[in-house]
Order: sequence, then C-alpha cells, then structure tokens
Amino acid sequence: MPLPAKLRVFFKRRNEPKTVISVHSERIVVLVSILLVLLLGLPLWWSTTRVYRAELPAEDIAKFKPIDPLHIPFVFYIDTNMSITVDSINKIEKSAGLLIDKQRALYAPNEWSVRYQASVCQGAAPKIPGHYTLSIHEASDASVSVDIAVGRMATVSVPKTAAIEPVLAQLISTMVAKEEQEVRRRRPGSRKSSGEAAQKHSDRALKYSAEYAVTFTLLNEDPVDGVSVDWDIEQAVSQYIQPFVDALRPLTKLTITSQVLHHAGSPPIKPQRASNYTYLSSDMLTHFVNSPSWNLASTDPISPMLNFMLYVPSLESQPMHIIQGDAHKQLRTNAFLVSQWGGITIANLPKDTIPGSHIVFSQAQMQEYMGAFIAQLREHIGIRRDVPLARKGTPLIKNIRVRQATATGISDWELDALLRQWLVDNRETAITTLQSLTRLVDSMQNMVVMDEIKAKVDQSLFELGAIEGALNAFDPSNAPVTDHLKACQNAAMASTLAESAFFDPSMVSMLYFPDQHKYAIYLPFFLPVALPLLTAIKRVINARKQAARNSKDTKKTKDE
Repeated sequence: MPLPAKLRVFFKRRNEPKTVISVHSERIVVLVSILLVLLLGLPLWWSTTRVYRAELPAEDIAKFKPIDPLHIPFVFYIDTNMSITVDSINKIEKSAGLLIDKQRALYAPNEWSVRYQASVCQGAAPKIPGHYTLSIHEASDASVSVDIAVGRMATVSVPKTAAIEPVLAQLISTMVAKEEQEVRRRRPGSRKSSGEAAQKHSDRALKYSAEYAVTFTLLNEDPVDGVSVDWDIEQAVSQYIQPFVDALRPLTKLTITSQVLHHAGSPPIKPQRASNYTYLSSDMLTHFVNSPSWNLASTDPISPMLNFMLYVPSLESQPMHIIQGDAHKQLRTNAFLVSQWGGITIANLPKDTIPGSHIVFSQAQMQEYMGAFIAQLREHIGIRRDVPLARKGTPLIKNIRVRQATATGISDWELDALLRQWLVDNRETAITTLQSLTRLVDSMQNMVVMDEIKAKVDQSLFELGAIEGALNAFDPSNAPVTDHLKACQNAAMASTLAESAFFDPSMVSMLYFPDQHKYAIYLPFFLPVALPLLTAIKRVINARKQAARNSKDTKKTKDE
C-alpha cells in the first residue's frame, strides 16, 4: 500500500469514535505510567542523586560561647623555713584572687573570655607546667627582692619586719594578671590590642603550627671579585640552636636545614656610603630582601617557613652597618627582623681580607650570629621577653631580677607562657572553626558531609573537653595537678582536627552543585518523558469531562 494511503487509514482510525474498552485501556496505561513514575522513578532518582550528609553534633558545638570563660589555674607552692600557717596560705590565695580580679578589664561582646586564677599550697612544686615554687627567705636588708630563676622557681627575700602575706599576694597577682593581659592583647577583637608594643609583637609572631621549617642560609654577594665563604653550620646548630629546638619539642617541631648561596648579586636597594663604611637605614630594610632571585624555596611545602640569612656583602661595600635615627647609631647585632619571613644578619669580614681569599666562619665565630638568629626566632615563635615579671617592680617589691636562659634560649617561665598562649589561641580557633563549619553545612544543603568529617569533628570536640580535664585535675589527696602542657596539646589537636574537617576536599567535591545546575542537567532527561505522560493525562481528563457532558445531555434528552 502506498505511503499516502497508509497515512489516510491511520488518521481515519484516529477520528473513529472510541469504544468503552479502548478508553478503559488508555486510562489503565496512564494510571500505570503515573504509578511507575511515582513509585519507581522518583525514588530511584532521589536515591541516585541525593548528597550524603553525616549528621554533625551541632548542639554540642553551639554550647561553646564567648561569654563562658576558660579558667586557667596557676599553682604556687610556698617553700620556706619561716613560720607560715594554713590560714596565712588561705589569706594569700584570697588576696591574690581579689587583686587579679581588680586588674582584669571588661571583655568586648564577642571576645572569648579567659580567666587566669591562682591557688596556693605548701611545699615544693612538681616539675609540671603551671606549678611554681616560691622560696621564701629572710632578707638581709629592709627591702623586698625577687630573684626569678630559669626554672619554675622564684626566690623571695622578705625583711623580718615585713608581713609575708601581702608581699606574696601582690607577687602572685602581678604574675598572673600580667600574663592574662598579654594574652588578651595578642588576640584580635580585644579592647587591649591597641598597645603599640604588644601589637608589633603580635604581628611578628606566626600562627601556631605543629611544625616549622627553619632554613639557615649563608649568602655571598660577590664571590668573583670578592672572597669565597663557608661556615661550620652543623657544629653551630648543634651547639647553639639544638638546645632551643629540644626545649620546644613538647609544643612544636622545628625542622632545621641549611644552604650556601653564591653569586647573590647586588641587593634590590643600594646601601648608602658614609666616610669609611656603608649603611642601611631603617626605612631601607624592608626593600633589602630579594627573595625571588635569592632562590630561598622551601623543601617543605606544608609547614610555615622561616628564613635566617647570614649576608656577606661585597668587599667594596664592607663594612656594612644598620643604623638608627639621624645620629647614625649602629645596631650592635647588625641584624634586622622581617615580619612573617625571618631575619637577616650582616657579616663583615676582617679589614685585611684580600680578594680571592677563602673565609670559613668557625663555630666560635658563629656564636654571635646564632645569638641574633635565636632572638629573631623567639620573636617569630611568639616568646615574650618580660616573663613572668617586668624588672620595674611593684609597690611592695622594689628589686626584681629575671635570669636569662642562656643555655637553651628559653626559660621554663617563658615556655609555660608560650604554651598557655597557644592553648588559648588554638582552643578559640577550634571552636570558631567548628561553628563556622556547622553554619556552612546548614546554609548549603547540597554539600557532602562524609563520615570522616563527622569523625574529625567528634574527635575535635573530645579534645576540647579534655582541655577542661587537664586544667582542673586533682590527685587522690585533692591536691591540684593541673597540666598546662597536656591542655595545650589537646587544644592544638582540636584546632588541627577542626581545620582538617573544614578544609577537607570532600566538602566541596563534584557531588555538590547548585540547584540551577540540577535543572540544567535533568531537564533534558525528564522533559521528553514528562510531556507524553502529561499529554495522556490531559486527554483522559478531557475524555472524562466529555463523557460527563454527554451523560448529562442524554439524561436531559430523556427527561424531555
């Protein structure tokens, strides 16, 4: 049969009146199609396209609020042969607490509050961070003096005619309140962060990291027309730097590397020349570092890097000095610090050095330069100089001596202050990161939240809870055994886990895409299926309406 004839037959059949059986069959087909779409198609589409979201403990995270203070106790042990009663101990503790509260300023609305507290016991302190011995002796003169040792001990000399209780209460309260104020100054949002010295110290200090990559570089500006230089860096690091690294090991790891760079070329800024020397003024120092051409790339792409450079100028520029002010006062260390980067020390050679000679800096010669590097490294780590007391004294204590840790580069008092600073910072970072994570997940319903993310969040919350346990621990005799080091380690782990969960690659994986992308992807698939189904439904509805009208007309005809 020719094609036009077939088409005429087809359209003729479509125009034929439908029987009851054909209409019923069409309704069954439409109903089955709808059921298939609703019962099979939609669940299958939902199960294959839904984003997996593990439930985060949002309520537990929300329990942490800035208004709820973190209490950090100091435990002072009175060790003396002088007569002191339990009532005197209690009086010292009460008076110190009142003095600390008196020196505490109000907190800003969104500032995470921290309260340093002091408790007083008798005896000698255990060798645990946060426990300190105050050894009381009778003074030979009429003034009160304090000699603060490198370890966690201070010797207090009190005249026989003076009362011990107010002296010790003032000493303890000054130590505790001063450190609380310093911690607050370094934190953003604090009302106390406007101090110029504290602000500079905060800007220089790096954020806490479990590991820092420290590189020592010997940089020779001109080995062709000048001299070739080398250094005994391994022995110098072992003698002068390693004790400092070992002291910080419970808190963080310092990975030490060294290198020698020749043919550095001229610095970006040319030093100024005086009568018999060249110099760099303070405003020239920021332009002196030529990091791109000096090739100071780190071998560790993850850990924060600190560069400490021993710079040997060309012979024609020597001696080179760093000066301050209009009086051209030369810096004794001949070194300067570069914030968030490292530090540079300028090494001038002997006057009788001739071109072409070979110079080796021995371990003994490196002592001066390593001392400058240690001072710069302390600044970058965040170690404060006036810990636990400034040398200016207090109304009752006129003479204060703070001994320096020349062997290790950091005293136990400074180490404890640093770990408490990191404790406060890491705890706040962990809490704010977890709260930001919950807000992010709630705002993006299509974001993937894997079980690994929930495990990290749960573990971070556990570490945050362990901080309180470490700070408020007591032994069976009800004596305080607070451990600031353990609390700092818990806070560091909580912060690491929280940031690892927040920046996990699966949080922004390919399974996440906005609703507009969904419409663009699924519309070409669902539209061809939906149109015939909707058309069939419309035809069934029209047929039912037509049947109802026909039935109504038939009934009306019969009535007439």
